[in-house]
Amino acid sequence: MINQILLVRAVQTLFFLALIVVVIATVIPAPAMQVAITWNDKILHFIAYLGLGLLGGTGWPERRRSLLILMPLFGLALEFIQGGLIPGRSFDWFDAVANAVGAYFGVMISLVARRILFVPA
Repeated sequence: MINQILLVRAVQTLFFLALIVVVIATVIPAPAMQVAITWNDKILHFIAYLGLGLLGGTGWPERRRSLLILMPLFGLALEFIQGGLIPGRSFDWFDAVANAVGAYFGVMISLVARRILFVPA
């Protein structure tokens, strides 16, 4: 039981660390970024929010429905911030869609992850 509690806390901590990484990556002005932005940008958005959805849904299974609403809204809010406040960055609806789709897939995968990680003894 203690190991499961520690595992849940570890997943929750990873969620918050990943959230911080996503926010920092989003608010870095474009000239400071070393990544070539192409169509791969949408894949990066998808993967980032897939990870957030997976960690969030695994760490807080009772909050999955909320995550399905809040994660896309969070991604949309960050897109608006990029579009209005960050030099060299712009709002992109396709990024917002990639964020939402990634979050949805991540939360759905968390259903399986919980069953794998927390097998009843």
